[in-house]
Amino acid sequence: MSIAQFGLVIAGRPVFTDFQEIGPGRYMTEIPEPTQVTDLTFFLLPNSPVPMGYGAVLYFAVPALQNWQLLGTVFAEKPSAIFRTGWPTHPDVAGQPVLQLGISIEPLDNVKNLGIEASGLVERKAFALKIAQDLFNYMTSFSTSNTTAYMTIPTNLLDRWMERFEAKYKRDPNFMLKIE
Repeated sequence: MSIAQFGLVIAGRPVFTDFQEIGPGRYMTEIPEPTQVTDLTFFLLPNSPVPMGYGAVLYFAVPALQNWQLLGTVFAEKPSAIFRTGWPTHPDVAGQPVLQLGISIEPLDNVKNLGIEASGLVERKAFALKIAQDLFNYMTSFSTSNTTAYMTIPTNLLDRWMERFEAKYKRDPNFMLKIE
């Protein structure tokens, strides 16, 4: 039996620490119903034997296990992180009853070369821009003037847009993540 090194939290599910060691510095587990998982928290347990100067890199793959995709990493200086999975709208994950999570212990130089430091920021910026674009599109549908650089819109437009946005979100919380 190996020493537990990592933990995983998925909202509404028990904390998970039982990863199978499949080789030196390599671990794996399965996640059932992956399309129900929008975010997960991955962390090093206290007194984890992950050596200083190394990080735990988290990957996922669907059955056939040929296309491992990077989720993120943790290491001694940043022992926990929350990762947005994208699984509810990911074309490879759709219809899969289970997916594999793999962990690889890598030197920090390799981890830094993966370029994942800003990946979450880019995703959040893209999400914010999609919301702004949705508002702009809604506003232009009410414009009464199309010959100038100014737009004339009803005063209650933002209230109406919020109602519409909330209704769309209630029907599909991931509607803004879908590719148009």
